[in-house]
Amino acid sequence: MKKRFLLSCLLITMLGILIPGQINATAPAKADARKPEPVVIYKVGVDGKTTKTVTNMPLMHRATMSPSGRFIYGERIGYGKADPTIPYLYDMQTKKLTQLSGFAKWSPKQDALYIREKGGIAKLSLPDGKKIVLVQPVAQHPILDFSVSPDEQYMVFTRMNAKIAASDEVVNADLILQHLPTLKMKKNDQYAFYLNQYGPEEKYYWMPNSLKVFYKSYTGYKELDLPTGLKYDHKMQDFPSYSSDMKYRKMKSETAEYLLELQTGKKVVMSEYQESYPYLGDISWSPVGHHFAAEVPYRTSNSQQAYMLLRFCKQAQKCSYPLGNPDKPNISPYLSASDNIRVIGWAQDGKSYYVADLASTHFSEFALDKLGIHNNVYEQR
Repeated sequence: MKKRFLLSCLLITMLGILIPGQINATAPAKADARKPEPVVIYKVGVDGKTTKTVTNMPLMHRATMSPSGRFIYGERIGYGKADPTIPYLYDMQTKKLTQLSGFAKWSPKQDALYIREKGGIAKLSLPDGKKIVLVQPVAQHPILDFSVSPDEQYMVFTRMNAKIAASDEVVNADLILQHLPTLKMKKNDQYAFYLNQYGPEEKYYWMPNSLKVFYKSYTGYKELDLPTGLKYDHKMQDFPSYSSDMKYRKMKSETAEYLLELQTGKKVVMSEYQESYPYLGDISWSPVGHHFAAEVPYRTSNSQQAYMLLRFCKQAQKCSYPLGNPDKPNISPYLSASDNIRVIGWAQDGKSYYVADLASTHFSEFALDKLGIHNNVYEQR
């Protein structure tokens, strides 16, 4: 009997290791065992010149740069399931790290953060720290997400309608458009909104001319045309992606990714698919013209990741690899989650962009109770 009991205990322990999301879901949070790693920032000019800065902000897993290049908005994912993701502001000039009151996004043109706090939205201007409330919180109808138009005239946000919540993951919500100069608001749609528990997911995409905004519902993609107020449903697999000057749109076919020149209809093929990976990857367009930087999959890895490269294209067919070239001996691929190198923004004049070497988001860096059954990192936001 004693031997059988010990064998049962061993089996339960092994199952807890193999299926952490199911066995250890209710385990108490453990002490953070991760080694603090300072975030390294690379400023890369469109001429190829690169400068490196080691910051004093440790263990950040996501980051975005302010338009002036002085401030960084960062997020630190909690170690255990009970540990929330925490937002921070870092001043590159003063080296000061400040915890914020809510999750935030940068203004497109100025050093100001739009912060989702207490179920509402506030604007924090920098460096003076002046804060104004744009959307008052409503206890039963919190703001779920938001996005500011490129011209900073409008903000679209989604407010949960708690009275008709559909489930723990999908809720019925209202899409509201706010005119920022006057703060006037108008409800434009009611739709199903997906609450993602495994990290943030982009829910909106503004056209560079600020005339249209696309938004993601639980069932697909929708469009709001601002001049007419009309709404459209789209059968797309992802948001559209346009260059700032509206010259190109990134497109996909079954075999390749390409840039469509909108005026002529000409297709500029960027790459063909390799091992089921699109070689172009996510694009970060310059705020001026049609330069772009992208994190591109290079090849698969045996650690549930992909080897990546950083690719910069000054023109559609004139590209380079600032951190390593696949056609030369100095190739330097990195693992997408372990090395966690990301493009975090552009300088407002479009002459340089920023790349951050952030803390690992690989599942091995977190407590077992932080993981789902597929080793997804659960986030409390």
